[in-house]
Amino acid sequence: MKEKINFDFDKRTWHPSPLAGQIVLVTTLNPDGVSNIAPKSWISMMAFKPPILALGCNLRHWTARNILVNSEFVVNIPGGELAETIWQCHRLPHPRPVEAAGLTPLPATKVKPPRVDECKAHMECLLDQHITYGDEVILLAQIVAVSVDKEIGNAADVYERMHMLFFLETATYGVIERSRHL
Repeated sequence: MKEKINFDFDKRTWHPSPLAGQIVLVTTLNPDGVSNIAPKSWISMMAFKPPILALGCNLRHWTARNILVNSEFVVNIPGGELAETIWQCHRLPHPRPVEAAGLTPLPATKVKPPRVDECKAHMECLLDQHITYGDEVILLAQIVAVSVDKEIGNAADVYERMHMLFFLETATYGVIERSRHL
């Protein structure tokens, strides 16, 4: 029998973290109509029909406040080449438009917040409901449009080309560099 180590309940202290979170860039609109961009890693699909995703966020963050007011957002999927930009993004002062992060806004097809051109895929979302836990909120949203860079969508090695990022623990991330098919 293997010996186990018990962790504290605070995920910030987990080393190694047994839960990886995909790193995404969420775009919303601020009350003045200017875009806001924020890196997030608490995100997951919840249902197929309709396609529902869950995004965890702190209620004090501009992202959560904007989504709760406007009910729209875009989940942008960056590749590993944007890791440094993403890590610097959360340090930018608010308001934090897409351009402030050195990225290019691209009009979305179904919602008002922009997609991020440098990202490899995008999910446009409409808020369905939310659940609060203290100062945290889980935002459940229906995906109303999905887009992927054309050269990725047509490639045989799509996951290697996506090069998706995952948050592991403070200042540590991983990428998908290889996929396997069973």
